[in-house]
Amino acid sequence: MKGKNFFHKLIYGYDQLEEKLLCASLVCTTLIIFLQIIMRSIFNSSITWSEELTRYIFIWQIWLGVSIAERDNEHIYLEIVNSLVKSRKIKECIRVVANLIMIAFNIFLVVKGFELVRQMMVRGNVSSAMRMPMYYVYLALPISSFILSLRLIGKTISKVKSLLTKEVTE
Repeated sequence: MKGKNFFHKLIYGYDQLEEKLLCASLVCTTLIIFLQIIMRSIFNSSITWSEELTRYIFIWQIWLGVSIAERDNEHIYLEIVNSLVKSRKIKECIRVVANLIMIAFNIFLVVKGFELVRQMMVRGNVSSAMRMPMYYVYLALPISSFILSLRLIGKTISKVKSLLTKEVTE
């Protein structure tokens, strides 16, 4: 029980961190865009790096948001299967199979994403306006895919345990 309690606290802490990070990035993006509007309309000048930075922050927001959407069961699933299948137990089995496919795809994204990041580091690609190393932007893919994989693995294990330990009502 003690280990489980620690594990739940760790997940809760990460969930809070993820939400705060996304909220802070939204505030940051809004402030940068607002500053850019002020600079253009009042001072007739613009900040060269603002559009680029907000685009990169937005990329990270999207990829990190995938994890939160999975946590809150907000992803789009094929509901046609649910409408065709009547048995609750079969629906749960289909969900487990779908999760396993998603886990495999996310592991693929983690592996290929880190390969891409490594290539970007070797090549020394930098952004045009900020001269920031591009691998910082591309790290969003493998990191977020890894986090999503962990969430999916946890959900899948939980579903399999419930299928094996108790009878799902038909």
